[in-house]
Amino acid sequence: MQSGNHLIDAWRRWGDRHRLARAMILNWAFGMAIGVFCAAVLLVFDVFGLRSLLWRSDVAAVGAAMLCAAFAFTFGGVVAAAAVMQFDESGDEPRGRRRHVPPPRPRQTVAAPVRAEAPPRR
Repeated sequence: MQSGNHLIDAWRRWGDRHRLARAMILNWAFGMAIGVFCAAVLLVFDVFGLRSLLWRSDVAAVGAAMLCAAFAFTFGGVVAAAAVMQFDESGDEPRGRRRHVPPPRPRQTVAAPVRAEAPPRR
């Protein structure tokens, strides 16, 4: 059994039990792909002279990796957060109306007798 098939089988076994987590992971990965694509576009078209500045550096590979990682995590987080905010978990209740909540009953206060003694005088 190949490791790729094992991961796909585990993903399918997860099923509908964790729909929110599954949607969040998929959207995070999609957002990360968009972020890496945008960073690559910036480097390919040399926007603001980034590529030429980066290639003249001693650590061009590290700089490119950091740029891609920063874009990937930022875009991934934004896309995942937007997906989670749009996620509708409960489909059984009507949306858009106020639910009737009965007003709270006033509590009845009961006076309890208190016996207090004055401290002795000296």
